Amino acid sequence: MPGKEHIGTRQAAILVVYFAVGDMLLFLPSSMSSIVRQDAWISALIGLPIGIGLAWYIYWYSEKFPGRNLIGIHTLVLGRWLGGIVSLLYLGAFFNNSVVTIREIGDFVTTQMMTETPMRVICLLMIILSVIVIRSGLENIARSAEFFFPLYLLMLTTMVIFLLPEAHIAKLTPVMENGFQTLAEGVVYYVTFPFAEMFVFWMIFPHILKNKHLKRDYLLGVTIAGVIIFAMILMSLLVLGPYLTKHQMYSTYTLAKKVNIGHFVQRLEAIMALTWIMSTFMRSIIYGYAFIKGVSDLLKLRDYRPLTIPLGVTMFGYAVIVSPHVVYMNAINPYWILWDLTYVPVISILVFLIYRIKLRWGRGSSPSK
Repeated sequence: MPGKEHIGTRQAAILVVYFAVGDMLLFLPSSMSSIVRQDAWISALIGLPIGIGLAWYIYWYSEKFPGRNLIGIHTLVLGRWLGGIVSLLYLGAFFNNSVVTIREIGDFVTTQMMTETPMRVICLLMIILSVIVIRSGLENIARSAEFFFPLYLLMLTTMVIFLLPEAHIAKLTPVMENGFQTLAEGVVYYVTFPFAEMFVFWMIFPHILKNKHLKRDYLLGVTIAGVIIFAMILMSLLVLGPYLTKHQMYSTYTLAKKVNIGHFVQRLEAIMALTWIMSTFMRSIIYGYAFIKGVSDLLKLRDYRPLTIPLGVTMFGYAVIVSPHVVYMNAINPYWILWDLTYVPVISILVFLIYRIKLRWGRGSSPSK
């Protein structure tokens, strides 16, 4: 039964890597370079420990409510009606983010690889596959992610190694040209998109088999993801330079075209595209599973699987209208940051403070009950 699904800590860590990397490989280097230019790697380096700290907070928050997902936490602390309203805010974010990542795949494929194919066709194919995968359950999602993970890391590592001959350290100069304020803006970008959006794991933590290595494996997955993103930002600057990184919408895809080993190993953009689509699709699946599981729990349904078909139909309709074009998606990034930071940490801290006040005044109940 879906309510009894369990995954191991290693599988959870792999899901963390897929989710945090997600679509960051293509759009984050360009977004950060447009703000911080050649100092984007410094912002990423500063943001890495901050992002790990934010991911630790998400884990710590879940530990305060053992065995409860986000819906259960809000019901416990805020009651059925107010808790349901707050839960709907998170469910809306899950659904929106799941569809947006599918739309990103559609935009990328139809603008870079299959330019004659209608975007709706790509979105439809990805959504059909999403429905099949979500319907199979969390355990099968985790097994599939675990199976493809070595290949995923191999492709990323291969591309970075092959790009090293094209890297030039001079493209990182001058250092700190734009001052600390601009550098801080880059840090916010790096921390928010990969790490703040990990609040989706509040729907998955109750399904992870608890052992003494859970926290270690989870933070290890976060660290690996952060290092991968940092490496891609750094390589984009070293190979393309800040100007091309800023003005190429899919800078790492352009980056892969620069590979040239002895005029034999060339143009590995297909590898870059495959790794990006793989991680972005897995990110969408995790969001989609969290949404449909949350709706099922909110409505007190015994099984979420009957909701997968209506989910797919709704996703397709929303994917078509969610954005007029890819430029619009990049333009709303500053507002998206505020949206993410509202969920983590603002709302979660308020909920936890209310919980502590209710416990102190003897009006709350233990989360273990």
